[in-house]
Amino acid sequence: MNFLWDIVLRAQSSKKKEEDLFFTQAAECSPFYEQSFSCINENLVDENEIELNLLYRFTDIFQEILAEDGKEFCEFKKYLIDVVLHILLYTDLRHGLSIREIYIRKLTQELLNGTFWEEGAKKFQMIPLQKQKRLATLVLSQIQTGSSLLIFRRSVLILFPDAILYQVKADRKKLLLYLTDAQEDHKKSMIQFVQDMFLPLSYNIRIFWEYHFGIIGVEGTMRIDELAIY
Repeated sequence: MNFLWDIVLRAQSSKKKEEDLFFTQAAECSPFYEQSFSCINENLVDENEIELNLLYRFTDIFQEILAEDGKEFCEFKKYLIDVVLHILLYTDLRHGLSIREIYIRKLTQELLNGTFWEEGAKKFQMIPLQKQKRLATLVLSQIQTGSSLLIFRRSVLILFPDAILYQVKADRKKLLLYLTDAQEDHKKSMIQFVQDMFLPLSYNIRIFWEYHFGIIGVEGTMRIDELAIY
């Protein structure tokens, strides 16, 4: 974590809003790094005030501002630096973005604020930040190619990596989903979100929480008090 954009993305992963971050020139900094954390290998952003070495990449912009020693505009200079860095941040974050990435970010925003699907917004907000973007990627794929069992399976595995999805042999439209997690309200909301968003309309699904349903001949699923009845 060295550059401005990387620091902000890490801060957002810690539930910090970009507008709450305050950027300033570090009192002590290395000429070899943009970040000025006390630890070179720091990977968490704990404080809202972010100290940077502004001369690492932005010498042409800040050299004269930082060279000014007058106390008269000291407070103004401090806030000017913060404003300019917030503007530069947007260029940093968008550098090299593809059209697909822009669509995914917009979809993520609309899923969070309810513009895309009002009833699903609260459920989507319960999902960890990094997984929200992965699900938004699948939403875009579904818009482009249509719903499919493959997309639904991928969405389930994003939220529950140890999940097992079965397709009933006698009726291919019936699905059995086993989740190793104990049944909790926020997890039920998350699985309901992907079910409503990605499961093709013609399929029916039954979900088993924590305990696998018994399968004759498979010893691991036939333990007393550790199996569900199907």
